[in-house]
Amino acid sequence: MAEIIIKVNCPHCSSKRVKKNGKKPSGKQNFYCNDCKKQFQYEYSYKGACPKNKHLIRTMTLNGSGIRDIQRVLGLSIICILMTLRYWFKQIPEPVFSGNYKEVQIDEFWSFVKNRKQGKRWVWYVYDKETGKILAFQIGKRNNETCKKLMKKISHLNIEKYCTDDWKPYKKNIPADKHIISKKKTTHIERRNKDFRTHLKRLCRETACFSKANDMHYGVIKAYIYYRNAA
Repeated sequence: MAEIIIKVNCPHCSSKRVKKNGKKPSGKQNFYCNDCKKQFQYEYSYKGACPKNKHLIRTMTLNGSGIRDIQRVLGLSIICILMTLRYWFKQIPEPVFSGNYKEVQIDEFWSFVKNRKQGKRWVWYVYDKETGKILAFQIGKRNNETCKKLMKKISHLNIEKYCTDDWKPYKKNIPADKHIISKKKTTHIERRNKDFRTHLKRLCRETACFSKANDMHYGVIKAYIYYRNAA
């Protein structure tokens, strides 16, 4: 009789330092990772609990897949996908930076939640072309109030110049001696706008995929910025 040995790596951190940790009520073997301190099973009866599927949900969301795309590919319920994403979003912080920046670019682009006309949302953000990082973002209306909230998020940074287009709220909230109004100076952030729409299906102008809740809309954008900054 031959003995079959299966090597088990942790699906959370890929560590090989795992050990058996009792059995589940279903009778399946449970494992424990000595590195990340998480428990897991080699096989899951409920596919939504599998760490690999959870990872795929996150990866597909950040690479152009909508909720129903993920449902069709992974065979998971929409409720499972939404719960996984909402839990993930809560673990992700908004951008936090400090220090000096010679020249940043600020722009905004539109999207919508639930209704294309009544639910229009504008994503405002600050981009530093030298580091390739998004320093802050704010979602709201295209008005002075939203611009104020964005500027408050970067008020602790030492920024020499702000490059924007000729939109009135920028003139009201940025000191004139630090403000550069020029389309030529905002080409890099305009390219980032295209990246947002390419990688996040719900932000495309012509698509049947859109956010139905504000927290999902905010969470997807926050997660994309977080992983973009980490790249």
